[in-house]
Amino acid sequence: MTRILFIMSILRQSIGEALRAARISKPMSQQALAVAVGISRTTLVQIEKGNDAQMSSVEKTAQALGVEFGILVESAAMARRRTARSQHQAKLAASREKHLKIAVKFALGGAEAAALKTGALKIVKLWREKQLCSPVYIDRWQQILDAKPQQVAQSLLAMDDDEWGPALRQNTPFVIAIP
Repeated sequence: MTRILFIMSILRQSIGEALRAARISKPMSQQALAVAVGISRTTLVQIEKGNDAQMSSVEKTAQALGVEFGILVESAAMARRRTARSQHQAKLAASREKHLKIAVKFALGGAEAAALKTGALKIVKLWREKQLCSPVYIDRWQQILDAKPQQVAQSLLAMDDDEWGPALRQNTPFVIAIP
């Protein structure tokens, strides 16, 4: 009996992580999704954490996100891969959101944009001196940061259309500045 409960716990967690990744990719807030589904935000948090929840609430949440919900038999290795992909997608979405916030700060200009730029340039300089990062990333970030604040904002916003965008966001000189 313990083994079945353990498997169900892993299944709930995987479903919760997949639903969270789907919500973030929309992007949709927990509150907005909870309202759309007709459940409380607390219930949605429990679902996303993989805690006990009514199956009907889980199914409605999946439906609201356009996620096909079904229980399939898959190996533990496949489940781990699926979970890892979901976690990776959630990280990419979070990184995108953080860089969009930084782009807004650059678009507004002023002291905060100047401080962000100064800090990022110091990081890029450190990467170059200590060879801590690929020269490709160093050169791309240097090119972005050498521009005026509004142009930096445009470059950050354009990363969605750039094949290097996700990689640049993963190797960002704004690590310290990102809230």
